[in-house]
Order: sequence, then structure tokens, then C-alpha cells
Amino acid sequence: MVAVSEDVAVQLLSRRASGDDETVRTLLVGLRRSLAHEAITEKLWDDLEAVLGEHARPTAYESAVIARRFRKATITFVEIVPHLVRPYPLAELTRLINVSAEHPRVEATHGHLRRFALAILTLLDLVGDAAS
Repeated sequence: MVAVSEDVAVQLLSRRASGDDETVRTLLVGLRRSLAHEAITEKLWDDLEAVLGEHARPTAYESAVIARRFRKATITFVEIVPHLVRPYPLAELTRLINVSAEHPRVEATHGHLRRFALAILTLLDLVGDAAS
């Protein structure tokens, strides 16, 4: 966060805002990238690698922790994807929400996490295209 003096704030707020199409498009792209950056953290990529990587086999404890973070990411995606992706990816979000609602038995955890990770990756692909 950046603090500015009252004089600077008044000066910034008194400037005329530009409403031309090019400026609005540039601002929209920046806002979309900012939203995507907030949702797509380095930890999310680490979790995806822990589940989908070549030698991935998380422990039961790691699986529970990753599943919690994936569920938190699901909430974030439900909130931001409508602002980033057109047309609205109903099938992809529905799949993510449904997988998020599952709570499998211990022996089915790894398969569940793989499906969860793949559903997240599908949305990441759509958000990446929209945010660029």
C-alpha cells in the first residue's frame, strides 16, 4: 500500500479521467491481470505439482492440506472467473464445484485430488487466456 499526502491525493483526484476506448481496454486488461494474480498464487502451482507431478504421491496429511487449499481456491475462482472469462464457463465451474464438494474415503483421496487439480487447471487455462 502506498500512502500519499492530502495535497497529492487532491491533485490526483482532480485530474480528468480518460474515457476513450483504448484507455478503458488497457485498464480492463490490467484489472483482469490483477484479479488473476490474486487468485493464482505460487502455492497453488506448488500444490498442483504435488498432485500431478511425475513423482506425485502426497501423504494423507499433505492430501488433506492440499484439498483444503483447493477448496479455498474454488471459492476464489467462483468469485473471479465471471469477471475474467467470456462466455461464462458454466460446465468448467460446475465441475470444479462438484469435485470440491466431494469428500472421498481415504483410499480414494489421491484420485479425487487428481480430478480436483485437473478441474483447477482447466480454469487456469481459461483465465490465462482471458487475463492476457
